Amino acid sequence: MKYKISSVILFAAAAVWLAPCASAQDSPQQRKDSLRRVISAMQGPEKKRAYDELTNIYYAEVLKDGVIDTLFAIYDVMDAEARKEGDVARQGTIRTNRLAALGNKRLFDDVIREAPEALDFLSENELWKDYYQSCILLSSAYRRKGDHDRALAEAQKVYDRAKERDDRGGMGMALQAISRLYKDQRRFSEAEACMRECVVLLKDEKLYLNILASVYNDLVYNLIGQERYDEALQAAIETEAVNRRYEEAAKSPQPLAWCSLWLTYVDIYRQTGEYDKARVYVDKIDSISRGKVKMYKELGHIYYGKKQYPEALEMLDKAIEASPNGLEQKALKLVTLAEMKESQKVGELFREVIGELETRHNAAFNAQLDEIKTQYEVDKHIAEKKRNRNYFLFALGGCILLVILLGVASYYNRVVTRKNIGLYKRIKEQDRLEEELAQMKALSMLRPGEKTSGELPPPSGDRQQRELVDRLHDYLLRDRNLINADISRDEVISALGTNKNSLSEAVKAVTGKTPMEYIRTMQLEEARRMLDKHPELTVEAIAFDCGFNALNTFYRLFRKHYGISPAEYRKIADSFAD
Repeated sequence: MKYKISSVILFAAAAVWLAPCASAQDSPQQRKDSLRRVISAMQGPEKKRAYDELTNIYYAEVLKDGVIDTLFAIYDVMDAEARKEGDVARQGTIRTNRLAALGNKRLFDDVIREAPEALDFLSENELWKDYYQSCILLSSAYRRKGDHDRALAEAQKVYDRAKERDDRGGMGMALQAISRLYKDQRRFSEAEACMRECVVLLKDEKLYLNILASVYNDLVYNLIGQERYDEALQAAIETEAVNRRYEEAAKSPQPLAWCSLWLTYVDIYRQTGEYDKARVYVDKIDSISRGKVKMYKELGHIYYGKKQYPEALEMLDKAIEASPNGLEQKALKLVTLAEMKESQKVGELFREVIGELETRHNAAFNAQLDEIKTQYEVDKHIAEKKRNRNYFLFALGGCILLVILLGVASYYNRVVTRKNIGLYKRIKEQDRLEEELAQMKALSMLRPGEKTSGELPPPSGDRQQRELVDRLHDYLLRDRNLINADISRDEVISALGTNKNSLSEAVKAVTGKTPMEYIRTMQLEEARRMLDKHPELTVEAIAFDCGFNALNTFYRLFRKHYGISPAEYRKIADSFAD
């Protein structure tokens, strides 16, 4: 999951969002009691704000047993007062909030049942933003029930109606719902297209800045899911600007928006190995939530990435305690224990995870476990024998699965290694051919009347263009110009005594590349030679020494050009050198 935020995190983030509504000193219960005592004595806007604050506190606790009934009772009182005052807009907002609360409680059938009445009211009174929001909640209910066809139909209905009214906000909300359907089906490119169109529609709509911030967060997670981390980081930076606009328009802090954004930064930096930066944003979330949002799983990932395995284990144990059914934290704990050489604990946890998977996918097995437990209480001896037998089957199944996993991993590693060795040999063969070609060219120039043993390919470009490219080549190799990351095109043009168009045309005619692509290619070739000749230098040092300011950019371009990463290339080169 690189792509989803767990319901626990979302619930905690909602609590963060609502935190400003209560004083730092009062607990939610104290604040609720205080509001209940004073609401009856209030009138007008002050009373409405108090009711809104009270419902916000209950909304944050909606997953607790019985809370939704209390929340709906308050909504009923608010709705009655709004009808009495003729406040149609407030009535519409209350209906939308009811649907949202049912959705957060995962009562999707109730959302589907109540939505038509709410939609009729909102449409009749032309409360379009609440109408679109309620339609999206209905679409989301179908989506989370697995009925993607109905979900798409509802989202498309919103889009068509908004398009008829030329309402960019409604069209944007519909596209966000459609993008989430694509995301659920792992159709990331189609989801991304919807998100980007949504951004274009909503970027100038002040009433929908909260939706725009949400879409940007979805876009960041989509890019993370495609492992396009540089683009994800850029989208996250753009989200910051949206959040600031959102706060200015709302004239109040929006901690939920920032908390959601910082979660994306944690994910980006964790998955790109920049664990210290990821920790900075974990601390930001902890600070704004006053410790209410527990980032145990994320901290476990960070400590594991930094090879601080005892600390990782501590965090993962807390994550498992907070969310006993979460398999991600248990899987990470499994590999952490493996790194710590805790083979016995690995086996125990492995059996536990296998047991949970069996429990989730096999109801009959659950019944069998209950029967064994009852049988143990009636007859200890018989139950003990059954338990030992099950442990043996668990262990046997675990061993078989582990052997299969090890075999698959070993086979995959061999396939990847063979592929990389083939790429390395092809690169070296290309080097040899280029050397022979250069020797043949030099010989033909020294002895113009003689024939060489091989035939030179016809040169590209005219003579002046080839001479200009040769001068460019010599200039780049002189005085460390090639590895100067700050070198500009104007400097190169001035040094060669030519102009931009002539240089571009010459390089394109002779090499098929633009001047900057040609320079990048020479930098990559220089970096590869240094990987061969300087084992004492790190890959990062070589990247910077060859003019690459960003290590991620160097890795990406090297792999794109040679089909293999710098680290893999050096590893194979070292093995051939031995």
